[in-house]
Amino acid sequence: MKTKIATLIALTVGLSALHAQSDTAPASGRQTGSTQRAKPATPLVVATLDANHRGIIDAAEINNASAALKSLDKSADGKLTAGELRRPRPARPASGVTRPRAMQKRSSAEGSGAEIRSQYR
Repeated sequence: MKTKIATLIALTVGLSALHAQSDTAPASGRQTGSTQRAKPATPLVVATLDANHRGIIDAAEINNASAALKSLDKSADGKLTAGELRRPRPARPASGVTRPRAMQKRSSAEGSGAEIRSQYR
């Protein structure tokens, strides 16, 4: 019981900190510098249910939920597995080079690391 209470308190404090952090975002609404992050992707189930892509699941979309969720059932077994609920990985851009490049050996003209460090002391 004590563990459950401690966990709930820790979650509450963590969520409060996250909420406070989001309240102190720059006034322009844009994050800058090292705090800039990509917008997280909408979960696949929510994106599937939200047919009009407004970010709100309205009554019409709720009425159509069964059909929308069936569209995710790729195996047609009447169950949604974890694999069916995951978004597909983004395709990698096609390029001519498919293998990693080998590291280049430094020529003696470039000098060793010790020589380079001694130049900047």
